Amino acid sequence: MRKGFVILFTVLCSALSHAQNSVRVGLFVEKTISHLTVASTDTWSIVCDTTTFTIPAKQHVHFSFKDSSLIMEGATHKMIPCKHVTFTSSANALFALSPSNSKSTSYKYVGSFELKRLPTGFGLINILPIETYVGGVVEAEGGANKPIEYYKVQAMISRTYALRDLNRHVDYDVCDGTHCQVFHGISTKDPNIPLAVEQTKKLIIVDENAQAITAVFHSNCGGHTLNAEQVWKNPLPYCIGKEDPYCMGMPHSNWEKRIPIEEWTNYLESKKITPEDTLAVTSFFPEQKVMYYQYKNVKIPTKVIRTDMKLRSAYFIVHMQDDEAVFIGQGFGHGVGLCQEGAMNMASKGKKAEEIINFYYTGVHIVPYDMLWFFSDNNDNN
Repeated sequence: MRKGFVILFTVLCSALSHAQNSVRVGLFVEKTISHLTVASTDTWSIVCDTTTFTIPAKQHVHFSFKDSSLIMEGATHKMIPCKHVTFTSSANALFALSPSNSKSTSYKYVGSFELKRLPTGFGLINILPIETYVGGVVEAEGGANKPIEYYKVQAMISRTYALRDLNRHVDYDVCDGTHCQVFHGISTKDPNIPLAVEQTKKLIIVDENAQAITAVFHSNCGGHTLNAEQVWKNPLPYCIGKEDPYCMGMPHSNWEKRIPIEEWTNYLESKKITPEDTLAVTSFFPEQKVMYYQYKNVKIPTKVIRTDMKLRSAYFIVHMQDDEAVFIGQGFGHGVGLCQEGAMNMASKGKKAEEIINFYYTGVHIVPYDMLWFFSDNNDNN
């Protein structure tokens, strides 16, 4: 078994050894951007097609569209058209990026950037070191003031996800939205985040076949995680549902939503539950997590109800109170894989990162993706 694992791990490492130490991140992908303002804390350079411009620190440059060209404007240059733009600065410089339809934010970015025109607006790509990216994801997904063991867990998950899904998009590896992993620039709010990233540097999570896992996670499972096939089409052998006592009593473990009863009955009727039946089926009291809201021959997936009614999870009961349908639910998110609030609570109780990962993922290993020689040497000695 050990020898087979090392052989398969060799394949994985061979693929990852060719992966760049940097990652290409599509920025502001969930927005349509027609204008962009950029500034840096250090002197920076812009390459506009084949011409290079040196920009002083803290000087703003504005990018917009005119006809089929990007237009670059600054204090020392006006209305310079470009087909393709790249910009960069020193390794320690911080970039402030202000999209047209967003308020100025405190998010800071490092690395180099590519800017081009897309049919729907700007396409902006940030190229930065993978470990710096991981720190930014940990902060965006986990927030500040959490136990460092939780940050280690989130760092290994985020790194695994990124390396497994390199080239997920055509022009960049991953996006900065919920389609991939949320990324709002570098980590700045908690010194334990870069420390956790450094202490888990290059570590990823692989399954029993030495393949990087699909490291799915969610905010709160409501007391019991789900099998992957209960939410998506295909099973994942390491995502097996289990009771989770650690997330109960956490901020997102319970929720309630009220809507007018007419809205709920109209919704049920839209799903082919007849008007004569709706008053009889407005209440819904499953004793455990179920995949369907079912009445006679009509089955509505609870995950569809969650999306349509904008609920926090697909684990809920419904009852009528006065003129309202009251949804009372548990958990926040899809419920598969690692429960973030459960992991945070485990870390606060003294559990180590490896123990937390092995609680939520079944039959996995934590390995450095570029340290095959270590495993090979150990295998030779066994």
